[in-house]
Amino acid sequence: TSRNPFNKVLSVQPRLSSVTQRGQPIPVCLQVLITLRFLACGTFHRETGDLSHYINFPDARTQANYKVLFYEYGNFPGVIGCIDGTHIPIKRPSTPDAEEYRNRKNWFSINVQGVCTPQLEFSNIVVWWKGATHDSRIFLNSSLYTQFERRDHNGILLGDSGFAQKDFLFTPYLHPTTAEQLRYNQAHMRTRGLVERMFGVWKSRFQCLRKTLRFKPSRCCTVIIATAVLHNYLKKQGCPDPPIEEDDNPDVPPFTTNHREGLAYRDAFALCHFK
Repeated sequence: TSRNPFNKVLSVQPRLSSVTQRGQPIPVCLQVLITLRFLACGTFHRETGDLSHYINFPDARTQANYKVLFYEYGNFPGVIGCIDGTHIPIKRPSTPDAEEYRNRKNWFSINVQGVCTPQLEFSNIVVWWKGATHDSRIFLNSSLYTQFERRDHNGILLGDSGFAQKDFLFTPYLHPTTAEQLRYNQAHMRTRGLVERMFGVWKSRFQCLRKTLRFKPSRCCTVIIATAVLHNYLKKQGCPDPPIEEDDNPDVPPFTTNHREGLAYRDAFALCHFK
């Protein structure tokens, strides 16, 4: 509506321009969001997303609702989010640490960690890690991991085998041998597929994320965060999702140093819930 402060801010658009001699000009609305971030915080990017009105981890009441919605979708109990990493291509940085941005498929990228809601929105995003960084390392060093370690959240995350199995983050069996483990894997794969679908919608909506971002890494992070904010905003406004295009992300090797305690917890969980 006309009374919406955000719409008033965007009213400056006619005075701005996205015309540039380069390809992939930044849309005017994205320029406005990036400027708002800098004016509000004095920085262009942070670890845990932007504009908390649009990207925030669910509170206790919302977590209870998410458990119902995730279970209705994939038959996996207790889930409050699905987590994964995805690579956004960037040009080779001109800094001494440039090779640290080269990922496992031999191209340069930012490794972005995202957690999805049942509605395919971001509930958490970490954007500043280099392409060579393993997904599990990103999570272990995130504020979200600390929150789960402190038992701030009542629920579990689902992640692929690139993450370490925890009592609050469940990974699939690499070699299931029992009926319970097979059913566990089936429910896990279907439910966790939502985060891959969210990434697909996000990248299809903002094609700059599929092409090589030709900025310094810090500015690439700015663009990535701004598109995630806009993705959530458009989802909340009920905008239809674009067709999902095939992605080409580096394969993440399995996490191989899981502690016995975490694996035993998964075994007990599978026996209890997937008989």
